[in-house]
Amino acid sequence: MSTESTSRRLLAAVFPALAALAAIALVTLWGSSGSEILDRTIITMLIDLVLVMGLYIFAGNSGIFSFGQLSFMAIGAYAAGFLTIPVITKRLILPGLPDWLMTAQVGPVAAVLIGGAVAALFAAVLAIPLMRLSGISASLATFAVLIAINVVLANSDDVTGGTSGLNGVPVTVTSWNAFAWAAVAIAIALAFQLTPIGRRLRATREDEVAARALGISVLTERRVGFVLSAFVTGVGGALYAQFNSAFTPDAFYLDLTFLIIAMLVVGGMNSLTGAVAGVLVLTAVSEGLRRIEQGAHVGPLFVPGRTGLREVGLALIMLAILLFRPRGLTGGRELPLPRRLTLPGRLRRPAKAHR
Repeated sequence: MSTESTSRRLLAAVFPALAALAAIALVTLWGSSGSEILDRTIITMLIDLVLVMGLYIFAGNSGIFSFGQLSFMAIGAYAAGFLTIPVITKRLILPGLPDWLMTAQVGPVAAVLIGGAVAALFAAVLAIPLMRLSGISASLATFAVLIAINVVLANSDDVTGGTSGLNGVPVTVTSWNAFAWAAVAIAIALAFQLTPIGRRLRATREDEVAARALGISVLTERRVGFVLSAFVTGVGGALYAQFNSAFTPDAFYLDLTFLIIAMLVVGGMNSLTGAVAGVLVLTAVSEGLRRIEQGAHVGPLFVPGRTGLREVGLALIMLAILLFRPRGLTGGRELPLPRRLTLPGRLRRPAKAHR
């Protein structure tokens, strides 16, 4: 195989991620130069993108939906909160924290990474029994974990703040560092699906029996994907905590679970391009429905708001996609490399000299 052909195949593999990053960068630039409300919407979208990438790493490659993915987000958010809230504030609102955690204090970047690592460690323990299940059984088992985590967080008043949640987390997330973390999440998702482990996991998604017959360890591949997806989701949770400053256990429950799943399904759960497209499309639709839900002017007339319109609208969109385009907006395919795109001179095979 020629050097040019190999280089083009590599460029074709990374092109969807590069195109997605370019689109997200343009949206971030547009949002950061607008109003404060628009800037907050863009930051929320970027955090949602990190969460969708976390879900995509496991569900998109294994074909198993993790309905309890936001349990890792909650763990990442609380871990980052414990490590960044000032010590004097922790002594007042969280008297039950262990002494070592009460006095622990790290920077925002370290807190994000630690939040992801704690979520991954929790997932590594869960993966031992859960990944022995398949299909709807595995999905329901992860949902049971989400319920259990929510109940524990809501009833541990001295440690987690209970239903009152945490507050006082320093706000350190801006549109551009949220973009940087979103880029890291996309890079992790792309790198994983291109690795031998990622390819083998995708093989189990297509035909588990055939994959086992070829000697693929289904349990191992699923566990690796599950832990990596938990790390990325935990990072998203830590970013959520550092952006909102205050949150309760219900922030990581059913409403956001439905939104993240809808973003992945609408875009196309089998492709990185689809995952990013779903976030962009549903963020725009969700924001439009939210404004209509609060009441909107149509010319000289004012249409009164209707509570719940956003959730109903998103549900109808998801239902329409499942009925008429079950593989999502992208059809489960990646964005193709344009045929006319030329490679840089250093990557092209030098032409043979004529005698």
